[in-house]
Amino acid sequence: MSWWRGTWLVAQRSLSETVRSRTYRLVTALLLVASAAAVVVPQLVLGEPTTYTLATVGEAPAQLRAALESAASRGDFSVELTARPDETAVREAVRDDEATAGLAGDTLYTGPHLDPTFPVLVSQTVVALESGARLEALGLTPEQVAQVAAVEPPEQVTVGRVDSETRAAVGFGAGIALYVALTFAGSAIATAVALEKATRLSEVLLAVLRPSQVLVGTVAAIGTATLAQLLVLGAPLAVAIRFGEVDLPSVASGDLALGVVWFILGFALYAFLFAASAAMVDKVTEANAAVAPVTTLLVVGYLLSVVVVMGDPSSAWGTAVSMFPLSAPMAMPIRWSGGEVPVWQLLTSMALTAGTAVALVYAGSAVYRRALVVTGHRVRWRELAGRSRPGADRASPAGTSRG
Repeated sequence: MSWWRGTWLVAQRSLSETVRSRTYRLVTALLLVASAAAVVVPQLVLGEPTTYTLATVGEAPAQLRAALESAASRGDFSVELTARPDETAVREAVRDDEATAGLAGDTLYTGPHLDPTFPVLVSQTVVALESGARLEALGLTPEQVAQVAAVEPPEQVTVGRVDSETRAAVGFGAGIALYVALTFAGSAIATAVALEKATRLSEVLLAVLRPSQVLVGTVAAIGTATLAQLLVLGAPLAVAIRFGEVDLPSVASGDLALGVVWFILGFALYAFLFAASAAMVDKVTEANAAVAPVTTLLVVGYLLSVVVVMGDPSSAWGTAVSMFPLSAPMAMPIRWSGGEVPVWQLLTSMALTAGTAVALVYAGSAVYRRALVVTGHRVRWRELAGRSRPGADRASPAGTSRG
């Protein structure tokens, strides 16, 4: 039996047990419901376009009505016009929230907490109509006035530390989701390894398989199951963002896809550490204590991501946390969503994380191989240092297993 065939059998068995468990199915269903709710609920609550009401003294001029309706058709809002008998009534309509704004002669009344978008639109419309009337009075033809009015304003580009607050919120949510996914996946790996060793099932598996086959198969199965749950949670939201079904910038769908890549890197970084730590226990109840140092690394990385990166993504400390391999899987998605991370920093962070993951895979595998065969007591580090590498696992992964 080849190394790959044996590893596939272990992964298939572990994945089948995970998927068949009631807890996994329940959690997956809840994630699907949560993802669907994130798409549907905002549509139900915020599905209606914004409506602005303009109060005027008497009926609004036809040109003003036409200009505002034309602007509303191009934007995601609607405009209603209401007539009042005099300026005092217009002012009272705005004060009593019966109208968004009020126009009386040369005065525009607005509320104290109003979004300035609509008052600015009304002001610009009034100025444009008055300018057109004055230009016609000076002798310009309607066509010439239209040419003057057709001059486009300069392109507006927003600059700052954050491209989009809503996009930053997506990145923050992705960072939290990655932390939770890595924590639960690591806990599942530790429990599986400790349970196999405590029940002596690992001894049965090692009779026909190499330790590396058992390790990689178990890790791959749990990683696949966790990745499937992340896709269930993120895919519907990413598709909705991409097709403009939710009020989020379309680039946020790419941020979610990048989060999947970071999960794979982060999982490779931490999974074998969880497995190696759990292989040192003799009882399942000791697993949580054994993996506490690895869990602490995850928690510290998460706290640094939230406190340092969210506080100031462009600072030197924020950059360092997002580049450091042990915190990068959670910090870089948050910082990247700010829109100001150079591509070279993203690629460098990925390369450093991948390189560290490879080193930890070898180190974790070595500890796992030596600790798995020690039973009857909890393995100590000095005991592992004195043990030689098992000869059964000297061959390359592409070789054949014993027996």
